[in-house]
Amino acid sequence: MSTAASSTGSFIHLPIRGLLEIRGKDASKFLQGLITNHMPRIENGGPGFLAAFLNPKGRVMYDVFIHPTNTSNKDGDPTYLIECDARGLPELHKHIARFVLRSKIKMVGVSESFDVYSVLDENPSTISSGDADHDRAAVMERLGSMNASIGMLDNRADNHMGYRVVVPKGQPLTLPESYKQGTLEEYHVRRIINGVPEGIDDFIAGTSLPLEYNLDYMHGVDFRKGCYVGQELTIRTYHKGIIRKRIMPVQYYKPDEPVPEAIQFNKNTSHVIPPQSELFPVKTDESSQPAASSSSPRPVRASGKTGSNVGNIGLALVKLEDAANGRIFNVMDREGATVRVKTFFPAWWPQQGLEEGASPEL
Repeated sequence: MSTAASSTGSFIHLPIRGLLEIRGKDASKFLQGLITNHMPRIENGGPGFLAAFLNPKGRVMYDVFIHPTNTSNKDGDPTYLIECDARGLPELHKHIARFVLRSKIKMVGVSESFDVYSVLDENPSTISSGDADHDRAAVMERLGSMNASIGMLDNRADNHMGYRVVVPKGQPLTLPESYKQGTLEEYHVRRIINGVPEGIDDFIAGTSLPLEYNLDYMHGVDFRKGCYVGQELTIRTYHKGIIRKRIMPVQYYKPDEPVPEAIQFNKNTSHVIPPQSELFPVKTDESSQPAASSSSPRPVRASGKTGSNVGNIGLALVKLEDAANGRIFNVMDREGATVRVKTFFPAWWPQQGLEEGASPEL
């Protein structure tokens, strides 16, 4: 595994992320019973990982990163930082608190004490992921070179999302002078083009299924771990191998424009599409058909829903069969105008994901 920094890259401050600290003797055991990933992987420190909190019906409540702080409190108990969409932090705190009971843990919001960064090497091919001890040590060595001890290799899209780094508020990262400070827009463009859902605009609390939102592809679910809240449906879906919908990148364009052949962000074009807007298929023999509305006598059934978006690109949950067949959709923007929608399969998806598009069976 090569983790050395490339000669150039970028770093992006993420003030949109919130942090909840959980510490105490039972912290690891407590979280193990609530999340989709396997706490023993990080209970002895090292880099963090992606995970999700589910409800008892197996729906995602919150997508999170869990970072060991790699320090112990005065009693020697483990301490973790749970990173999530800052807008959802109060509700996540309440959700976790429901399960505390007699567990010896303490929780406190610490968003004001830390800064979260995304660091991307210009040559991401030098980054690979793995669980071996020497790989984890290499990640920690790379974090140390950035003046950080908390973070992880962000392998949600294999080697396309760089590093997640958490440092005390105001502490600068140590990076080569050639690394430029990027913008939040650049961060969202990167994750959307790579089909990476994140936060409450993509994961609608209590409705999103983990595998439909690619948590399996993004290394956020451990299918070998023991019981946790929401496990039954997740495991059953995985073993049945039937996943008919997945969230993926889409590009928005006007009805009179040509269908895009490859997804491409255009900062000069913006379509404001509210999250959870419904997608309606365009009939092949009626390419000018407008999106269905509540006033239609026989409304067409929606075939998907939008997630987060920036400019002319976004994420949407769609039927894999429709995406594989090149189906075009209509959606209403915030002004009520009809906008076309074209889906794209992320290049980093495993082969089984591409095959799902041809057949619902894994």
